[in-house]
Amino acid sequence: MDPPVFRNLTSAVSLLVVCVVMLAGCTPSLDWRELTVEGTGVSALFPCRPENRVRQVSLAGMAAQMHLASCTAGGSNFAVSHLDAGDPANAAQVLQQLQALTAANMGGAPTVIGGCNVPGMTPSPLARRLAFKGRRDDGTAIEAEAVYFSRGSVVYQATLVGSHLEREAMDTFFASLKAE
Repeated sequence: MDPPVFRNLTSAVSLLVVCVVMLAGCTPSLDWRELTVEGTGVSALFPCRPENRVRQVSLAGMAAQMHLASCTAGGSNFAVSHLDAGDPANAAQVLQQLQALTAANMGGAPTVIGGCNVPGMTPSPLARRLAFKGRRDDGTAIEAEAVYFSRGSVVYQATLVGSHLEREAMDTFFASLKAE
């Protein structure tokens, strides 16, 4: 029979091990923070500090500057891009072309996950959430999900890309979008 001190010590060590394991399981791998995308009223939760870039694109027969805020965390790239279509009447055509461009870049047709309802967005049948599967240049599998929407003449694309996308991270990122 073990002395009571030894039993209490064994119980304490066991409890400590259980607590450490539980705390390790509860430690978030992504450090979420709400950020307003530079130059817009759109905000999103990012799991890392995004870098901002600008590049020239040609969509809907016009040249435009596409602004991109993106970062990589947990093996996935989180991004929100936007461009001004010049006129709200052009937004639908730009949304459609952005979706087609993403499909071409991924190498396949998208799967429609559903519509999207970002608070403050302009309603449109082309505002939706799409899933893509493709291959990198080295042949490894890649997947993406993206939400497309507009507010007035400004068109937005929020994208998550990686080898394996975590459902919880996708839902957190996309549900956090606000265009107010």
